Amino acid sequence: MFKRKVLYLGGFDPRGARFYHWLCAEQVTALAGDDAATITDPKRRGGNIHWRVEGGCAADGTAYRTDFECLVWDDLVRHHWIKGAFTLLSHGLRAYGWFISQIDWRAARAVPGGSKVTLFYPGASMLLAPLLVMAVLGTLLSLLIPAWLAFPVALAAGVAVTPTLLKRVHSLWLLRFIVFNDLLARDAAGDALTARLASFADRIHATLDEEEWDEIVFLTHSNGSVLSVPIMADLLARRGGTLPDRFSTVTLGGTIQLIACRRDARAYGAMLDVVAAGRYRWLDIGSLTDGACIPLVDPCLTRPVTRPAGLVQVSPRWFRYSDPATYAAKRRDKYETHFNYLRRLDRPSPLDYIGITCGARPLPLSIAAFQAENGVDVRPVKTVLAHV
Repeated sequence: MFKRKVLYLGGFDPRGARFYHWLCAEQVTALAGDDAATITDPKRRGGNIHWRVEGGCAADGTAYRTDFECLVWDDLVRHHWIKGAFTLLSHGLRAYGWFISQIDWRAARAVPGGSKVTLFYPGASMLLAPLLVMAVLGTLLSLLIPAWLAFPVALAAGVAVTPTLLKRVHSLWLLRFIVFNDLLARDAAGDALTARLASFADRIHATLDEEEWDEIVFLTHSNGSVLSVPIMADLLARRGGTLPDRFSTVTLGGTIQLIACRRDARAYGAMLDVVAAGRYRWLDIGSLTDGACIPLVDPCLTRPVTRPAGLVQVSPRWFRYSDPATYAAKRRDKYETHFNYLRRLDRPSPLDYIGITCGARPLPLSIAAFQAENGVDVRPVKTVLAHV
């Protein structure tokens, strides 16, 4: 039996580990035939949430067991989850101010256009939505009441409805995400988060010393990729800069560059340098159709140390593994697109969520199979920032 350990670190999401167990169970229970598998209920152990997936293929006698451990930090997310709409708007404006003043704009040119739009449209919406409502409503009211009264009333109405408008397009979640990452960049997210990340490094370090695992995968999604940098820096420092070949880190829909491109993120940059110099396997998957990530861009884009030698970056190629109608529908829903990394596709892919976490094929063979199926070279490539 092929035994795999997956240590999963989710993004800035208050729903927590049980939501991700439910999402995993949805993918596993949809498997059929030789791919059929079973999943256990989630259980808390040692502060984290654990579950197990087991399956196999009767035709060739292969079997596997994957032990998932969800690294819990949703309690800290809820602590940073600003609830008051107007408080959130004020914090958002402050975070944008810091970001704009500290960003390395030369490096930012490498970020895809869709990611730039997603990053800035919540801030633009905060400013433009009230003005748009004021212009339309004020014009209509001026037909009934004096203009000097109509437009201030319309502006007040625009300010009042802006939070509702932003919520409908998921901009409030993005604002919270931006505010939190601004704190991370300024090393101001709090001692509780620092201690939690150190405990995650402890867990991975201890797992590497367990001989039962054929493969160990540190799997992150979204904002979890940002938090993986201090964890990996800690881990590499403990283990002399080299990790075992059976270990891999995988970042799905990552956003490391959001902080890496800031001049004031000195502590984070120093940790990123340790990560870049490490010797280990790192698979980074990001889609150009997902504006909530920064795909196929060197995570060390502003650092003096070049990209990690073991880094492989690919697009998930959802269009190749999905029915055209399904793909079109998923692409229209930008919020759900960001979670498609955690779902199986219409046709099995070596590098979809099931391909990475379940089955008896280790990650290097999955990468090779993805390369063969798509006719692309996914070996570590030169940085796309050679022109910067």
